[in-house]
Amino acid sequence: MSKSDTTHFHFDFGGITLELSGEREFVEKMYKQVMRDVAEARSGAHNAARGSSAGKGGTQGNPAKRRSVWVHRCSDLMRKIYMATPADVSSSVLGQAIDSEPIGVIYIDKKTFNGIFPEMDGGQTMWAEFTAAGKAKLAEATRPAMKALSPDVLKKSPGQP
Repeated sequence: MSKSDTTHFHFDFGGITLELSGEREFVEKMYKQVMRDVAEARSGAHNAARGSSAGKGGTQGNPAKRRSVWVHRCSDLMRKIYMATPADVSSSVLGQAIDSEPIGVIYIDKKTFNGIFPEMDGGQTMWAEFTAAGKAKLAEATRPAMKALSPDVLKKSPGQP
C-alpha cells in the first residue's frame, strides 16, 4: 500500500481520544460516521429518541442532563466550533451573568471570544466552517492569476528587448 493510499485522523477532546490510521477510504468513511454522530449529539436528537421511549427506563418528561455546549466563534469569514461542558460555560464570565444550564449552543463574536472563554482557543477547535463571504474570499484567492497571464500583460512594453 502506497503512502498516498493511507491517511491518519486524530480526535482528542476532554478525555475522548479517537485515532484512525489506515486505508484512506476506511478512514474517510469512519471520519464521516464520527462527524454524523457528533452532529446528532449537537442537535440533541439522541436525547429526543431516549425521551420518547416508553416503559421501563423511559425518561418521558425528564430530559437528560446536557453534557456538551457547542460554542461558535464567529467572524465575517469563518466560524470555528468548539465543544465545551456546562461547567466550562458556568465558570466563564458568561456563566456568571446567566444560568448556563439550559444553553446548548453559543454564538460569540471573534473579538470578544477570548474575553469570555480565554482557555478555549488552545487547539481545541472541533472544526471550522467558512461563511458565504469566506467561501467567496477563498475562491478569489485560489482562482488562477488569469490577469497575470493575459496577452496584454505578456506583451513586452516599449523599450524592452
